Amino acid sequence: MSTNDTDPDRPRRTYQVTEWLIERHDFGATAPLPAIPPVRINGHTVGFWQYYPQTSRMSEPTSKDLGQLLRSLHDLPTPNIELRQWTPLESLHQALLEHGSGSAINAEERAWLLRRVDEIRKELSELDWPLGIGLIHGDAWAGNLLWDNTTEPPRVILGDWDRVSIGPREVDLIPTWHAAVRYGRDVLWVRNFIEEYGYDLSDWPGYPVLLEMRDLVQVAGPLRRAAASPEHAVRLRERISDIRAGNRTKSWSQYVPHGR
Repeated sequence: MSTNDTDPDRPRRTYQVTEWLIERHDFGATAPLPAIPPVRINGHTVGFWQYYPQTSRMSEPTSKDLGQLLRSLHDLPTPNIELRQWTPLESLHQALLEHGSGSAINAEERAWLLRRVDEIRKELSELDWPLGIGLIHGDAWAGNLLWDNTTEPPRVILGDWDRVSIGPREVDLIPTWHAAVRYGRDVLWVRNFIEEYGYDLSDWPGYPVLLEMRDLVQVAGPLRRAAASPEHAVRLRERISDIRAGNRTKSWSQYVPHGR
């Protein structure tokens, strides 16, 4: 479900891209239900997607699975689909501008975060991107991996395509390193990803600013939900406090993906 009125065409694009990935390239992506387009209901856009049941008997998908999928995705040609250019921190910027966010953060915090978004965007605009520009998922973390049991043998697939766009491929890599910094993944988690994808992002001079960007990405979700959820309010306080203090290595509490 989407409430993003600034981009009402996003659900249609996600349908088109995932259908193109699956039908033309046999890529492991979650699939929209056939012949059921997105609909608008009470100001919300609702899409209809294949359900992939996950059981406790299944092992958790790994960084190796993610590395394989992203290597395949980034090797594909750009689809003949009208995709938006990647916009850094789009979700956080929108959340900060939305009416009601002031109940979760005060005016000074909101102003500081907006300035920081602008600063990070400027730094990103000055980078050279060695992996080039192309089709990216936009939120490629391991929590968006699922098992598809409709195939034999079952395979790992990538879901949540709301942020699919044309952008620098490094954007899809940073969540793996960020998971090691903030969410308790170990060195092996990153090393296994590198072995599958074939590139060590941390050797690149732009790596630190991408880590800072990913920290800010993690503010958007709890910011939208903090007013109604004490759990999200705690996460929001934790993340804003560490970001503002310049604490780059403290571990953060994380969400458990649905169906795990």
